[in-house]
Amino acid sequence: MIFSIKILAIRTASILRIFFLICIISWSVSYNLFSQGIDDDKDLPVDTSEVVNIIAEKDWDLFGKDDLVRLSLMMDIKQFQRGKNKPEYQDAILRIYQDDSIFVEKKVKIKPRGQFRRSYCYFPPIKLNLKKTEFDNEYMSNQTTMKFVTQCKNANVYESYLLKEYLIYKMYNTLTDYSFRVRLILMEYVDTGKKQKVFSKYSFLIEHLNSVSSRNNAVVIDNEKLSQKMMDQFVMGQVALFEYMIGNTDWSVPGLHNMKVIKLMDFNKPEPFPVPYDFDYSGMVDTEYAIPIEELGIESVRERLYRGICLPETVTKEVITHFVKRKNAIYKVVNDFQFLEKRDKKNMLDYLDSFYRVLDSDYLVRNEIRKSCVEIK
Repeated sequence: MIFSIKILAIRTASILRIFFLICIISWSVSYNLFSQGIDDDKDLPVDTSEVVNIIAEKDWDLFGKDDLVRLSLMMDIKQFQRGKNKPEYQDAILRIYQDDSIFVEKKVKIKPRGQFRRSYCYFPPIKLNLKKTEFDNEYMSNQTTMKFVTQCKNANVYESYLLKEYLIYKMYNTLTDYSFRVRLILMEYVDTGKKQKVFSKYSFLIEHLNSVSSRNNAVVIDNEKLSQKMMDQFVMGQVALFEYMIGNTDWSVPGLHNMKVIKLMDFNKPEPFPVPYDFDYSGMVDTEYAIPIEELGIESVRERLYRGICLPETVTKEVITHFVKRKNAIYKVVNDFQFLEKRDKKNMLDYLDSFYRVLDSDYLVRNEIRKSCVEIK
């Protein structure tokens, strides 16, 4: 009897040891599964990309956001600067960063661009050629070239010039979709030449004209014999009043000087739409190299001059009403911008104040705009 009890006790202890061993193994397997990110319900790897804010290349939105983008260009800087007078493409590597990691790295071709700035600037604007560069991104893969506006010279004032011009593009975006979108860049330049220097400057990227026309269901009209009279009256009035607002006289529809033209694929809107760009000669930016042409009769680019054609009074009133309605949005562009010095922001806001004082006065509208408009026979 005692012997049977001992046998039973031994068997019971063995069973208990096996049970506890199974429990320990089961717990260990469960722990390892959870530690590897396995979903308890589906037994599949958990996608943690949202947690670390990883964006797939195909989903990267270049102009849909306003936050600062960090890029780098690996290039022979001496070769780039030597090519200012006779621009030719050279090899470079473009890197796009996300969360301090290289997000995209592509081989590209670059060259200096811009008629005046190419000769004047120590570091002129850059044109990227992407014809032989493959991207896993719908927007990027559809681009043949991209344009970067760079800090012209090393002095701090040239940084403020660049940032103010960037904000002018953003202001015009608040008025209409028929405009060039821009994206602010912190560009790191990595010299692959002898000096091997590395430095960072602000820059901004300008949307390609094909993208402007595509998202507006339009086509590009490349005809230098066009005139203001041929344009849609409201849009032409909007462009002319905007150029007046920022104090820019360096534009023209004939010859397409700092102006592009698109035509909507809409039979109800047959007239073309002008799309302005390049605002560094404006009074609002007030660069040290901006000098008005003598024929205009103004002494400084800070002095406004309306250069639009004379439009029906009803159209002019409609355009002015639109600017008044968008006033808060225009001021918000400047007030919310964090990268510009306070004195420069105040200077821009004061200049806007003087513009809206004109719009608030029928007398000033008559004398500053209606009397200055160009009569077209």
